[in-house]
Amino acid sequence: MPNAEAERYDQERDDTSEAEVIAFPGGHRAAGTTVTEVPTTETAPDEVVQGEITDARPRPSVALRPEFSGSARVLGQRAAQVARRPDRLAGVVLRHELVYGGIGAARATGAAWRWVTARELDQQLATNPKLVLDTRRARRMWAAGVGGATAAAGAASWVLLSPAVPILVLLLVLAVTGADERRRRALGAAEAGHQTLGANPSGKEVKKALVSAKLAKSIDDLRIVGPVTRTDGAWEANVELPPGTTFKHATKRRGELAGAMGVDEVQVALDPVKGHHGRVKLWVADEDPMQGERIVNPLTLTRDGRVDIWRDKLFAGRDPRGREVAFSMVERSYLIGGEPGGGKSVASNNVLGFFFLDPRVQVYLADGKFGFDLMAWEPLAAGVLTDRRQDAMLAYLEHIQTEMDRRYALLRKLGVPKITEQIAKKHNLHPIVLHIDEVQYWTAGADKKTNDAIMILIADIVGRGRAAGIITGVITQRPAAEVVPTRLRDILSIRWALRCTTPMASDTILGSGWAGRGYSAALFEPDQRGAGYVLAEGGTPTQTRAAFIDPERGELQQLADRAHSLREEAGTLPKTADRPEVRLLSALLEAMGDTPKGAHTADLLPALAKVSSEYADWDAGRLSTTLRPLGVTPVQLDIDGRNRNGYRRSDIQAALERA
Repeated sequence: MPNAEAERYDQERDDTSEAEVIAFPGGHRAAGTTVTEVPTTETAPDEVVQGEITDARPRPSVALRPEFSGSARVLGQRAAQVARRPDRLAGVVLRHELVYGGIGAARATGAAWRWVTARELDQQLATNPKLVLDTRRARRMWAAGVGGATAAAGAASWVLLSPAVPILVLLLVLAVTGADERRRRALGAAEAGHQTLGANPSGKEVKKALVSAKLAKSIDDLRIVGPVTRTDGAWEANVELPPGTTFKHATKRRGELAGAMGVDEVQVALDPVKGHHGRVKLWVADEDPMQGERIVNPLTLTRDGRVDIWRDKLFAGRDPRGREVAFSMVERSYLIGGEPGGGKSVASNNVLGFFFLDPRVQVYLADGKFGFDLMAWEPLAAGVLTDRRQDAMLAYLEHIQTEMDRRYALLRKLGVPKITEQIAKKHNLHPIVLHIDEVQYWTAGADKKTNDAIMILIADIVGRGRAAGIITGVITQRPAAEVVPTRLRDILSIRWALRCTTPMASDTILGSGWAGRGYSAALFEPDQRGAGYVLAEGGTPTQTRAAFIDPERGELQQLADRAHSLREEAGTLPKTADRPEVRLLSALLEAMGDTPKGAHTADLLPALAKVSSEYADWDAGRLSTTLRPLGVTPVQLDIDGRNRNGYRRSDIQAALERA
């Protein structure tokens, strides 16, 4: 009996938590005190021995055992319980696999039956019965074939192999459906919308999401026109909204609709249905369409192609569905804006590549950053401004304005309202592009009067330039009202809003009110490179991922080289590039290398011959005679301790700027 008593005592002790307060006849055991074990079954009165409380409960005489942590004891107890009652473990397994598996299998069977019977097309039975009946017939035939093949395979494996094979398959199915059912219950309502919709939602599930987004009060107020179909990486449905609810109202609830479906807002696209403003085409992508492999500009895929600005469209990128976003640039102007790093340079290179590959187009560049973004195009431009002084910009704009006035005078003589392709060819009035990068350096200065003068000039060129064949582009990384005021933005016909920091900044580019209607470039994340909205004349903004011309792969320079070849062949390269004096001055600077002062004539002539064979037989006299009309004369230069006749670098640079 001692062993039985010991087991009973251990059970009683385990049932008593260490955190409990044990009552004694003489008081309570204090926390932190030590209990002295008495290896005897006799009861002794409460006593205090050397400041320690003695446990006086009767205990069996057992050998002392090593102490374990609380978690280890609990684990051991549970293992012992399972060993004593394996039927309980079997019950738990059966409950999870049979109960949850059965529920999950029933749910899957119900979904399959709704698909076979084309339940999502029930509302179309009255208006289009042939579609509904044909769909049901095709699905039933497919289900019958799959069911028959499965039954035959199960029977064959039962007879030819072993009854254990189909049983194991059944248990595997129950395990999978049970795991899915447990996952559904664990998720609860947190992601119910997304889990319900999935990649192949039914019409009823789509309507529930629309109700959750407050686009209708009940599913009976909505109608799914046609089946919910799968496209490449997405599903789509045509939805007829409740009476009085329009497409514009639905676009405002785009964020709420995405939340009801459990997807990101950029994965949801809403398109109007032509001829019915109360219907909307809903498209939902499985993954983020603003990420993934880069969008390739078709201009980089050909080696000898050229652009015809009168007939071709500028390729800007693709929308979430992968459709091409392109538009004509004839009689257009454009505004590109967004925060630093949002992709303005990427968008600008798509635009400039299009213009420069038509050798008839004259492009004038104004680079407010005075950086490297436009360097590939500068040798091909009809004019380049890198001076941030406002008076320099005023003179630059006045030059364009003078040409515009000249064209208008010619149009009046011809009796035509605008330049067309035929008039451009006949009278050499080919399009002109004014591309202003980082316009804020000239329009948001300290002198408000000069700011207004520059803005008035730009607005005049934009407004009157369309008929005169002049296209104006404005780029800014500071989309604010003082940089791009309303009077200028509203006459720029194409607006491209890349990632912005606030909805207000997005509205500065697209136009007031678009962010409130669900078109805000502030919703894009930094990892969604090139994402933005494009608003061409008329219509609504289109969510676009810009094409990327990769400079690191040499694609940008290849386009510039091809444009140079086309312009050289057509004879439309800038005149300064072909003038002998410009070639000579440029070659001299290259021959001087990195020397800041300049070079001695004796050292300069051999280096000049290496730069170009055109100067292989030149001597000091011929060089001096050629440079003197350009305002450059030889002087005494002290270079590396040698004082000899030569040419200053600063004199060569100044002559080149004058040329």
